Amino acid sequence: MTNQGLAVYENGYPVTFGHIDNRGIARPSALFDMMQDAATAHAETLHLSPQDLGAFWVLSRLHCTVCRPIYPHETIDIRTWCAGIKGATWLRAFALSIKGQQIGQAISSWVVLDWADHHIIRPNRIPAAQDYMELAKKECPPIPGKLTCGQTVPHHVHTVRYSDLDINGHMNNVKIVDVVCDGLELDRLQNQFVSEIQVNYTSECMPGEEILISAGNAADGCRYLFGQVGSQPRFEAMAKLSAWAKKEEH
Repeated sequence: MTNQGLAVYENGYPVTFGHIDNRGIARPSALFDMMQDAATAHAETLHLSPQDLGAFWVLSRLHCTVCRPIYPHETIDIRTWCAGIKGATWLRAFALSIKGQQIGQAISSWVVLDWADHHIIRPNRIPAAQDYMELAKKECPPIPGKLTCGQTVPHHVHTVRYSDLDINGHMNNVKIVDVVCDGLELDRLQNQFVSEIQVNYTSECMPGEEILISAGNAADGCRYLFGQVGSQPRFEAMAKLSAWAKKEEH
């Protein structure tokens, strides 16, 4: 297969009722889960899997926008491609479509950690990084930056348990999105959906940790959330809500 053939990975992801919330639309975490799966599959085709690297990938930041809610039985076509390398982070972009119509996009940054002590392995120590750069496409959304959470107040505490954990022994990135959405109180918002969300993963959330989630609204119309254990930050997030009209049939 040529480099051109490797440049973009595409797959369709059916939306099942396991992805749906109490309001009848897909949870934001469902999109994160699907995009993470597409990223993993593409990395494997590029010989950048954990087995190839002798290390593992960790999602650092992800910013996603969608123009409408997503319903049961729809299929999301996800295209993902290499978006370059910046410092210690590997950039990856996504385009989200349903029936040929683009409904969203996302940009993410990732780091590679060693198995022993979870220290970052910089791209210049990974031979395959140059091949990744050669595959990079110029078109991609802006790189997700730092979030200024501003003034927040305590919302709830989440204890990391078995159902939160992934193969690396820490809280799965997708589960953190669910915790963020608990802070948004989406279950009470029958006429709004998350049209924009960014999550910055600061540090690993380990089994048994009690994460204090604080939340607050900002002048820009976004809601900001901050997760911490004691005085140590674990993640920060931003979400924007948009109005939607519930469909009777879909």
